[in-house]
Amino acid sequence: MITLEPEEKIHLITRRHRYALLKLLIPEVLFFLAIIIFMVIVLFIKLPAWPDFLTEFFSAIGFINLRLILLFLLSLLLQFFWVIIFLTVINYYFDCWVVTDKRTIHTELRALFSRISSSVSHDKIQDITIDIHGIVPTFLRFGNLKIQTAGAFRKFIFQEVPEPYKIKDLIFKIQREEKEKNKKW
Repeated sequence: MITLEPEEKIHLITRRHRYALLKLLIPEVLFFLAIIIFMVIVLFIKLPAWPDFLTEFFSAIGFINLRLILLFLLSLLLQFFWVIIFLTVINYYFDCWVVTDKRTIHTELRALFSRISSSVSHDKIQDITIDIHGIVPTFLRFGNLKIQTAGAFRKFIFQEVPEPYKIKDLIFKIQREEKEKNKKW
């Protein structure tokens, strides 16, 4: 939970670009769908009987339905991928960057019940660098925004954020306005 200072106003809340989420989710969802398709196939095809050498050594194995065992194992695998998909979406949602009129706040979910939150005051920002690599990030206009500070945390990295140039301009605009306000006092 982010607590704001008195009279602090939020200018921007951003997360990673949706492409970053899709890049992680597509393989997981494809595996999930492949397991469902395989379960349907197992339901409707005729499965071979247990091999003779197994039934000779383990006579009780002949009473166990091979189809049920396969469906049970596939359902366990299905639950495993469901949890992976859930954790991926939760991680995407809870990693965010907040730009206020006084500071920039980075909140990151490290584990399901472990969150790290750090902030940097705008007057401590020395440099902002934008890093965009690749065709897809160029066309979809997302990239990494690195904030160089004079504080204990030397670098803040906004990973795969949409419109990094607008975020950079917003932070510099807020920084200029704060300096002008301080000069008047």
